Amino acid sequence: MLGAILLLAALLQPGLSFRRPPGAFWWFAGYLHVFALATSMNFLNDQREVLQLFLIILQNILVFWVAYNVLRDERVMTNALVTYVVACAIRAGLPLLGVGRTTRSVWTGGERWTWFGQNENNSAMFLAAALIVLVGLTYGRTRSAIRPKLLAWPLAALIAAAIVQTGSRGGLATLAAGLLAFILFNPAATLRIRIRNTAVGLVALSLLLGAAYAAPVMRDRLADTAEHGAMAGRETLFPVLIGMFSEKPLLGWGPVNNDYELSLRELYVSEGEKFLFKRDTHNLMLETLTATGLLGTVVFWPGIVLCVLAAWRARPGPEGVLPLAVLAGLLMANMSGNYIGSKLLWFFLAVALAAYDHTRRPDRRSDRHVRERASVTHLPHTERSGSWGSVSSVWPRT
Repeated sequence: MLGAILLLAALLQPGLSFRRPPGAFWWFAGYLHVFALATSMNFLNDQREVLQLFLIILQNILVFWVAYNVLRDERVMTNALVTYVVACAIRAGLPLLGVGRTTRSVWTGGERWTWFGQNENNSAMFLAAALIVLVGLTYGRTRSAIRPKLLAWPLAALIAAAIVQTGSRGGLATLAAGLLAFILFNPAATLRIRIRNTAVGLVALSLLLGAAYAAPVMRDRLADTAEHGAMAGRETLFPVLIGMFSEKPLLGWGPVNNDYELSLRELYVSEGEKFLFKRDTHNLMLETLTATGLLGTVVFWPGIVLCVLAAWRARPGPEGVLPLAVLAGLLMANMSGNYIGSKLLWFFLAVALAAYDHTRRPDRRSDRHVRERASVTHLPHTERSGSWGSVSSVWPRT
């Protein structure tokens, strides 16, 4: 719904919103063509589900296009990121106050918290991304967007507490990956700033791990993974998915159809203990491999790589390491979940490309300034300081 509203609003200024799309856009558009081809080459379990997924991905690609063009304005990007952090802080605080809190007991012990029945892993991903953005806005940019900086710490503690209460191991991994990227790849201007940012990242990571250990639901789930290799069934799903890909490597099993096939194979592997009518792949790479095969994978993932490269090259720019840290976290989230339909992923892909555009823009202005000075230097002396008075009389003001 929100994506449709954004696209309708974009029609009010089509010249701004639908300017030339970035190169990654065409890779993602190509994936839709492979999506349609893989669908046509496989049996359909539910035509409506396939069409719905197709339209969701199409909408996300269009949102990615519009967001990229709108976020090329540095002020708009800053306001959007700050708004996202504030919204997630409110979302984190309401369940802690008992507003809309829903709980679910888990067999390892404790309860997983969420808000109005939202999926715990999905909620944790959104909150983890917000915490990474908060750290990046405060310490990862050339100019802090949070002032005073101490204001960021209570907000970070609130969001971190909400992440821990979800009991999501994937959310914890998402946040850890983002903070590690912030520590390792932060291009600080001076040694003092680099030491400060490293200390901030390490303190935040240490507090996060301490809070996770203190919460019974998270501690018990992490212990279950460490002792028994349990990953909520993913340890069974991933080998099955690799086997499915090996059987149909070129075009896969078809979108959505791969989920139905996976549920049947999981039933066989578990000897009847586990059965869901449809089973998600819980991994973005395995999703593209089993749904659209190698053809879809080699078309989709170059678009992701272009966005990651843009985030890497944007580090010296105004946004600093923020886009790279968030993408590192979200890609980690997609190693234990399939979020191809989540607008959060597509929004931050657009953030990465727009941030790189911010980095290149000063260089273009600088080059133009050098060319203008060179042109003035080669003007005849009379035109520079003769009867016409000065260069300003013959050179247009900018």
